[in-house]
Amino acid sequence: MKRIIFALLFLAAVPLLADDCGTMTQLATLYELRNVAMRHSYDVDSWIDKRVDYLRAPVEGGYRWVRWVRPSSGDPVDKHMHKTQAVHGSGTDSFEASGAHAYGVRVVVPAKQSLFGRNNPVYVGTVRISYGGRTKTERIDQWMNPDTSRTIDLGAIADRVEASLDASTAAKDANQALVEIHFRQAQLEDDPANPAYNTIQSLRRVRGSWSGDAIDEEIARAERDAFGTTESLPLMSIAHDLRRAEELIRSKKEEDHEKGDKLLKEALRKLRY
Repeated sequence: MKRIIFALLFLAAVPLLADDCGTMTQLATLYELRNVAMRHSYDVDSWIDKRVDYLRAPVEGGYRWVRWVRPSSGDPVDKHMHKTQAVHGSGTDSFEASGAHAYGVRVVVPAKQSLFGRNNPVYVGTVRISYGGRTKTERIDQWMNPDTSRTIDLGAIADRVEASLDASTAAKDANQALVEIHFRQAQLEDDPANPAYNTIQSLRRVRGSWSGDAIDEEIARAERDAFGTTESLPLMSIAHDLRRAEELIRSKKEEDHEKGDKLLKEALRKLRY
C-alpha cells in the first residue's frame, strides 16, 4: 500500500508540457500543492498564502502585481476610538489616527460608548487630513448626536492617511462620550497583467477546501484549458481512498475488511480509467 501511495506522489510531481510560461507555472504550482497536501507535511493554507505572496512580486511597501480598488460591496473600515474628556467651551481634545489604503475618512459618534452604555453627543470642530502630499480640511463645528456620522471622500486611494479632529463634550458627559475616526479602506485586487494571475486565482479557489476534491478539480480545469484534456487523474481522491482502505483492512472487524477491499478496488479503478 505504501509503495502505491509513493508511486502516486511520484506521478503528482511529474510536470506536463504546456504552451506558455503562465500555464506551466499554474500547473507546476498545482502539482506541487497536491504533493504537499497528499503528504500532510505542511499547513496547506499557510503554504498557499506564502506562494500567493511570492507570485504577487513583493516590493518595498507593497506588491508589483496588485492594485487597490474601491470595494464593489460592503464598507471595510479601520476604526480608531477616543473617549472625549474636554468640556465644550473650555477646551478641546486633539484626536489623531492613521490608516492605510484609504479612499475616505468618516467621523462617527456611535450609538453606544460601551457594550451596555449609550453614547453621548460630541462637539466636533475641525477635521484635518493629510495624504499623498496633499491636505484636506473640513470644518464640522457642530454637535454630533449618537448614531450619526460625517464622511469625507479623498477622491483617490492613498497608501497612507493621517487624520485628526478637535472634540469636546458636555461637562456631565466627560469621558463618557465616544467619537471615532474610520478609514474607509480599499480592497486588494490582483492585476490580470501578472503572468501568474491564473495561478493565483487557482490557489485562492482551493484555499480552505484543499482536503476535499478541490485540488483535483482545479488541476483538471487547468489541464483542460491547457491541453483540451477531458480526463484527469484524481490523485488526491485516490490517495485518500488508499489510506482509508489500508486503515479498514487492518481493522479487526470483518465488515471493515470488506469495506477496505471495496475501497481499494475503487481506487485502483480510478488509476486505470
